[in-house]
Amino acid sequence: MEKVSVTIITRNEEKNILACLESVQWADEIIISDSGSTDSTATIAAKYTNKVHHDPWYGFGKQKNLCADRASYQWILNVDADERVSSDLRRDIVNILEKPDSLDGYYMPRKNYFCGQWIKRGGWYPDYNLRLYRKDFGRFSEREFHEAVVLKGKAGYLRGNL
Repeated sequence: MEKVSVTIITRNEEKNILACLESVQWADEIIISDSGSTDSTATIAAKYTNKVHHDPWYGFGKQKNLCADRASYQWILNVDADERVSSDLRRDIVNILEKPDSLDGYYMPRKNYFCGQWIKRGGWYPDYNLRLYRKDFGRFSEREFHEAVVLKGKAGYLRGNL
C-alpha cells in the first residue's frame, strides 16, 4: 500500500485545527505550514505531528506547494484547517492507496457550511475539488486567491465528502 502525506496551512486556527487533525490522524504523515499564529494553533498541531513549520506568508498556492515539497510520500492530500475528512472519504482514499493502477489525482465533493447549515443548492454541492494527487503530477497554481491543483495526468472522482 502506498503512503499519503496530508498538508495543511494555518494561521490562528485554534478553533478548527483539532477536529481537522482528528479527521486525518490515520495518514502516514501530516505537514503543517503555520504563518504567524498568535493563538495555540501550533501547540495543538504539535500533538499530532512533529512537522509543524513556521513560515512567512507567501500566498495560498505557494504555501500549499511548500508543504507538498516537504512531503515524504508521493500521494498528497491537501485539506484546509476548517475542513474534515469524512469516514467515507477516508475509505475512498485508502482504497486508492491500495491500488497500484490508480490515477494521478482525485476530485472529492466538498460540503460547504454557512452559519452551521449545509448549503446544498445553488452550485454549492458537490463543489468538487482536486485535493488528492501524486506529487510528481500536480502543483497548486500560485495565485493569491482561488488556488487549485494543476494536474498533469488523469483524474478521477471520489464519493466520500470533504
